[in-house]
Amino acid sequence: MKRVLMQKFRRDQSNTQTRACRVAALISASGATLILLSAGGCTANQAQDVQTYRDVLTLDSSVDYSPGEPLTLSKAVLLTNQTNETLAIEGENYLQAIIDRKRSVASFLPTLDLLPTYRFQDATTSPIPGLSESEQFDTTLSGNITLFDGFRNANRLKASDMTIEQHRWLLLDLRESLLLDVARVYYRVLRDEQRVLVLENAVTVQEERVRDIRARQRIGVVRPLDAAQTEAQLSQTRVGLLNAQNAVRTGRIALSFLTGTDLANSPLSDGFDLPESPPTLDELLSIAKANRQDLAAASAQAQAARHNVDVAIGKYAPSVSLNLDYFLTRDTFPSESDWLGMLRVNIPIFSAGRIEADVRQAWSQFRQSVLGYSLLRRQIQQDVELAYQDVRTSIARMTELKVQLKAAQESLRQAEASYQEGLGTNLERISAQDQLLNSQLLLASEVYDQKTFYLTAYRAIGSITEGTSGLALPPQPAPRAVPESPFVFLPSK
Repeated sequence: MKRVLMQKFRRDQSNTQTRACRVAALISASGATLILLSAGGCTANQAQDVQTYRDVLTLDSSVDYSPGEPLTLSKAVLLTNQTNETLAIEGENYLQAIIDRKRSVASFLPTLDLLPTYRFQDATTSPIPGLSESEQFDTTLSGNITLFDGFRNANRLKASDMTIEQHRWLLLDLRESLLLDVARVYYRVLRDEQRVLVLENAVTVQEERVRDIRARQRIGVVRPLDAAQTEAQLSQTRVGLLNAQNAVRTGRIALSFLTGTDLANSPLSDGFDLPESPPTLDELLSIAKANRQDLAAASAQAQAARHNVDVAIGKYAPSVSLNLDYFLTRDTFPSESDWLGMLRVNIPIFSAGRIEADVRQAWSQFRQSVLGYSLLRRQIQQDVELAYQDVRTSIARMTELKVQLKAAQESLRQAEASYQEGLGTNLERISAQDQLLNSQLLLASEVYDQKTFYLTAYRAIGSITEGTSGLALPPQPAPRAVPESPFVFLPSK
């Protein structure tokens, strides 16, 4: 009896050691698999991912610029396109849309999983093989594939394609908006620098007049009132100069922020030439319809929303999936079986209104996208019309300001002559000086404001990148069809 018990103990101990070795081997194999999978996950090429959206934005291979060099508008635009973080953030959204599409593609493909299982329980004396074991080990290779799901996967893939297109256009549209900001700040700095020059010249002239009138006051030729008026005018001009100098400094800070480069001491050399004559309003509207990136993005968004409606409707259809399990090792009953398959059909009979709610919500989101497209189209038309009117008004205003400057110069010349002859008052001379200074400042501002108006018009038609960089952009694809819904009421204009 003792010998039988010892043999049983040795046999149980041997089985336990065997199972322990199998557990260790299983853990080792699973660990190796996890290491391999982790290593595969670490092979993501981040440089290639970043290059995905940099290829969309690239205007030039590189921009070489050292602080202190003359900076043209074109180079400021290229610097902004190359370094601004806002563009990179939106670029990551574009990349994530591409990744989501890969996830949609994966839904068509089977999945394969390694499922090691260790089961332990209190030992029993059941005569059924496999049920009396206290420890059981299964290593299963499990595969699953969806055979049919009401075409939801196909429609998700189509929606993903439209979402990628939407984010690509949004990335390009963001660049258009950002480059307009750069152009506005650039010409604001140039305008304020020109104002500084005008005011500095005015201060120099007025300081000389103050010295002259003080000398005249000491010998009793002019009244103290005349001297006080001249000094007040000088002080007012100096205040204007201080404001203009501060505007230059703050403008350069803003420009440095947008371009990501220190431009505190860099001379701005412009380089943007105005066209000889502006295009007609109809030409601008036609270009805007074909070029506006945000309008193309809105169209793609509507297309994606329409495919999402089909995804929601597909939930009413039955789904069919196939699961296959292959046992690499098996202790569970029946241990002689090496594989197991299951064809599963899911037929929705009652969902408590969840599918209906999903369909209604998808239709609502589609109608929103149609309304958003219509509103954006009308806003673009408004932007183009306003920009066109600003350009035309600026051209006419420039002509009148030149006439005004010439008249102010003649007025000051006559006021000076009358004052020297004793026929005019100092107040008349000061008024003529103020009028001339005001005319000079208005003309100096209008020169750069007119360029800003032109660039705003370029932005309104979606062409500011090409207009400022001096580089030809790739041809744009033909605009998509206008999204429509018979249940949406849209304005006629």
